[in-house]
Amino acid sequence: MSDKDKHSKSAIAVIGAGNIGAAMARGLGRAGAKVRLYNRGRARLEAFGEAPGVEMLTTDIAKALDGAAVAVICVEGDAVEPVIRQMGKSLAKTRPVVVSCAAAPTLALLSAWVKPFDGKPRVVRVLPNIAATVGNSVNLVCSCGMDEVEEQTVCRLFSATGKSYVIPEELFGPAMAISSCGIANVLRYVRAAMEAGVQLGLNPGLAKELATGSLAGTAALLDAVGAHPEVLVDTVTTPGGLTIRGLNTMEEKGFTPAVIAGIKAASSR
Repeated sequence: MSDKDKHSKSAIAVIGAGNIGAAMARGLGRAGAKVRLYNRGRARLEAFGEAPGVEMLTTDIAKALDGAAVAVICVEGDAVEPVIRQMGKSLAKTRPVVVSCAAAPTLALLSAWVKPFDGKPRVVRVLPNIAATVGNSVNLVCSCGMDEVEEQTVCRLFSATGKSYVIPEELFGPAMAISSCGIANVLRYVRAAMEAGVQLGLNPGLAKELATGSLAGTAALLDAVGAHPEVLVDTVTTPGGLTIRGLNTMEEKGFTPAVIAGIKAASSR
């Protein structure tokens, strides 16, 4: 049995039923995993409802972790250490791979928090973005205490929620500024395009559809063609045309420098 098959048939405990936790539970369940979703309060579990592959909704963290091969912690950064302490006895008993989806805790911190309960911790940082809720997340992955095969197995697991990329931990900040914070940047572009469309007489709903449709089409085109973005820019701009006029006006207003400055600021601590 391959590693992929082993993990697809193993229980995965998802700790936390917020937006990311619920998205992870649904995605992993769709991929064939047996998912147990834990939350300390019942309200979010009741709001979650039912989903393929999600076999347990529980407020008992020990039940969620019983026999689990992977524990995916989906809570805010300052809550990760208390949750790991809460998981302590179960970690010592079952020794799952511990995955944190919080942005702040480093591999060194995660290892230090898990080590009192598991002397040889296997820890992973997976940083998804909110598009996991629709199966289109960009997941950043790095690990400690695992070999390359195990790390790739984790990537395959989380590919159920989108695309996963293994990157060095020291590059998590810059990558996060593009993949996670970048969601907000794109949303601001959509809002600006809508406002321009409304000013020009378009219905707001139609302006939104046109802007998001253009984004989706552009992403698909880039994936399919594999070219540098500027190559495709050249294919849609004609001499003296409207597109190049618009692009040059945005550049005069500082479009590219503003994007670069924003991403650099978002990657700083």
